[in-house]
Amino acid sequence: MHSVLVVDDEPFVRLSIASLRTWGDDGFDFLAEAGNGAEALAVLAARAEIDIVLLDLSMPVMDGLEFLRRMNAERSRRPPAVVVLSAHDDFHLVRQAFQLGASAASGIAESLERDAAIVQRRHLEFLKAQVLKDILAAPASPELEETFQELGIGIRPPFRVCGFWVEDLEAVSAREGAAGLGRFTEMAARSLAQALARWGQGEVVSLSPGHAALLFSPPPGSSPGAEDAAAHAFCADAAEYVGRYLSVKLTFSVGPACPGVRDAAESYRAARAARTVESRIVVLAKRAIRERFGDPSFSLEDASLRAGVSKNHLSFEFSREAGETFTEYLSRTRVEEAKRLLATTSMLVYEVGERVGYPNVEHFSRVFKRWVGVSPARFKAGYGRDPVGSP
Repeated sequence: MHSVLVVDDEPFVRLSIASLRTWGDDGFDFLAEAGNGAEALAVLAARAEIDIVLLDLSMPVMDGLEFLRRMNAERSRRPPAVVVLSAHDDFHLVRQAFQLGASAASGIAESLERDAAIVQRRHLEFLKAQVLKDILAAPASPELEETFQELGIGIRPPFRVCGFWVEDLEAVSAREGAAGLGRFTEMAARSLAQALARWGQGEVVSLSPGHAALLFSPPPGSSPGAEDAAAHAFCADAAEYVGRYLSVKLTFSVGPACPGVRDAAESYRAARAARTVESRIVVLAKRAIRERFGDPSFSLEDASLRAGVSKNHLSFEFSREAGETFTEYLSRTRVEEAKRLLATTSMLVYEVGERVGYPNVEHFSRVFKRWVGVSPARFKAGYGRDPVGSP
């Protein structure tokens, strides 16, 4: 059994990696975690049994590269194997990490090479899922498209974005329980992938419990006039197949054709808009978000009081109807307003963050970059305004 330390400044990322699959079956024990390089060094000093480190490179306090330098300088113990947790825009940092002994460098003991490869493969799965979510959230950059082949993403334009929703998600949650809902979501995604393999080419993107999007390319040789019919026929077949297999009611909608990957976000928005008329409680919740997103304390509980329902009920209905969670919608609303302020005013980054509900400028910068792909300062500089005084 190998003892693993996960080092990443985002708690959700640490949890997601540890929860990807049953790591214990492959001989891994997630023994500890750290939020930056300084914390990781302290953990290694106290836990000599750790022999694999999953390392993020972009972190506050002490980044991954500095951690590698200091770990290599420490001669009191044999250094663990290090596998880099890189985002798709951090490849220039990955090269430096390799030079410092990370991932598959020659310094890793032969007995750990196979295990490090397993960890690396699972991290690539995590990256692939994140990149697919990114292209549905905003137009893909050329740099992002360059990662498709390496991550094994198979999309052939023109393609359609198809949205699928489990209509009776609340009943499924009651039936499966909290732990079972995650397994149900994985089974639904695998079933959709099986249906996709029978009809054409594309990718399945799990977006929330009970909601997934498919990037569907019809079989080669399909005439342009038949592509739309093929997409609808595929969706009807997939909804019937998954619904029968998992005993659920599945509905779908199809977005317009995407000539290129950059069109996926707009096609996804159109598919969501075509799905259904929003219920009263979701309309009220969105209205509350638009009115109070600048309040850092605004929460799901506040919105549920406005809508007159419980937090759990609003959470289920919001995800089911909107195709994204309440938190995702709130964050996106805040970031869209931040983009407007950065592009049209002389406000500094920290001022914009405070205006849209993020009083901590570092947290605001991380959230903004996760949604937009660049930091607030770089986004502002792109509109010709001096970001001096911004982080």
